[in-house]
Amino acid sequence: MADKTVTITLTGSDDPNGPNNFNYAPGYLQVHGGDRVRFTCNRAFTIKFLDGSPFESASSISNDSASTSEYLTISTNAKRKAYHYAVMAINADGLIQVDSGCPTLEVV
Repeated sequence: MADKTVTITLTGSDDPNGPNNFNYAPGYLQVHGGDRVRFTCNRAFTIKFLDGSPFESASSISNDSASTSEYLTISTNAKRKAYHYAVMAINADGLIQVDSGCPTLEVV
């Protein structure tokens, strides 16, 4: 069992690639049943799993400020598959930005 953190950054206007881009470290994370995962983001954020959740007790995670979520435990009964999730974050202008295709937790 391991503790893992996914760091999400929503870029600002000072980023060389422009504002409102999502960066993940890591964007693809392999986990096992019993591992604990938390999410940290530089903006207020919501994470929603699109096709089932690998966690014991949550299918979405939300914080109303830049912060780090509590650890959530990967269910020992989670199916071995890739779990894609959508991220919504509030940018510096107060607008919601959405990334619904890329980030993944894979239960192996």
